[in-house]
Amino acid sequence: MKKLVLGLLTLFLISLSFVLAQGAPYKTTINVLVWDDAHTKAVKTLIPDFEKATGIKVNFVALPTRSVLEKAAIGISMDRTDYDLVSIDEPFVPQFGELLLNYNLWPQGKVFPKVDLKDIVEGAVNASMWEGSPRGLPINGNVYVYIYRKDLFDDPKNKEEFKKEYGYELNPPNTFKELLDVSRFFAKKPNMYGFGPFTIKAEGVTAEAVFILSSFGTDILKVSGKNVKLVLDKKKAVDAINFYKQLLETAPPGKLSFGHTERIQAFNMGQIAVMFQWPALIPNHEDPKQSLVAGKVGYMVPPAGPARRVAVTGCWILGIPKASKNKLAAAEFAYWWASKEAGRKLIEAGMSPVRKDLLSDPELQKTRKWYQATLEAFKYGISRPRFKDYARVSEVIQVYWTKGISGELTPEQAVDAMYNEIEKILKEGGYGQ
Repeated sequence: MKKLVLGLLTLFLISLSFVLAQGAPYKTTINVLVWDDAHTKAVKTLIPDFEKATGIKVNFVALPTRSVLEKAAIGISMDRTDYDLVSIDEPFVPQFGELLLNYNLWPQGKVFPKVDLKDIVEGAVNASMWEGSPRGLPINGNVYVYIYRKDLFDDPKNKEEFKKEYGYELNPPNTFKELLDVSRFFAKKPNMYGFGPFTIKAEGVTAEAVFILSSFGTDILKVSGKNVKLVLDKKKAVDAINFYKQLLETAPPGKLSFGHTERIQAFNMGQIAVMFQWPALIPNHEDPKQSLVAGKVGYMVPPAGPARRVAVTGCWILGIPKASKNKLAAAEFAYWWASKEAGRKLIEAGMSPVRKDLLSDPELQKTRKWYQATLEAFKYGISRPRFKDYARVSEVIQVYWTKGISGELTPEQAVDAMYNEIEKILKEGGYGQ
């Protein structure tokens, strides 16, 4: 009898341990390095759900963008890594590409299914590519979207005054000419300004420069494999800077030191009529607790320049370093983060989705009117130059773009200096011209 009881007890304990193992199949810790914004703050709030489902403990390290890149550069190599999963801003994917596991080789998850890249917006998938293969899982749907004060554009008095002065209907700007016209028009209003620029020396300046330059018909570099060619058209670049200087004339005081914080604050106070914005930051404008214009904002694809319509992409990917000892657990966390089910919860907490089925969801679009504009903008998506020495080129662009638009240098001087400095970087790097 005792043997029977002992046997049954042993069988019960084995069964119980099996059930528990099925409920939480992992018993490990992963180190995850990410950028710090509303999106990742949203993810952090739901990590306990992931930990409960998998048994994986997540050490979630969120830092400013520049610090993420510095930590990744120091902490990841071919034979060792401080992190099991790392977020990389798309222009820096080539810098880290050879250190990251090809997404096609990521393992299948035990708890969460591997995400099919066909479920991700194409422009975001392109952001993950390096040497013909995806080096991670795209995780946020960032692309230039233009935002404008819908209430001001719909105001009958404004419409009447605008048509009388400019000879056509006041509508959200479809071209750069219209963008300049509406910016000048609203800048004449009391306590009001037209355009919200990005001017502090940061990656946002490079994105703004690439957007304006490309809209005027010139790229900075043409990258084909290991061949990187300087293709900046100086005349078009000068025209682009002169146009941006005109927009700056309609901007608020302090316009030469405008970054994300300053732009969000000025727009939320009702001082700016129109500007670009990343979708990840748009919830700041629709939050009544911090915005006087919540519910009064319209969204659209960027206006077309003299040469073409483009929208700069700014997607981040989650990459698994080849040196990680916890690849399966890291992949599991990425699959959870990018799943449709988790996505619905994360959206409520401030996430900017990258999945087609979330961005196109009619119910979500009712309360997040920028989703449709985001999907449309991706159709015109362009990337910043993608090669290993991008960081050095970006630094040069930031320096001379800001000097050109501020008047510290003439547009011609700024473009010449930018061209020469980039040419020097390419020669030093041995890139074929």
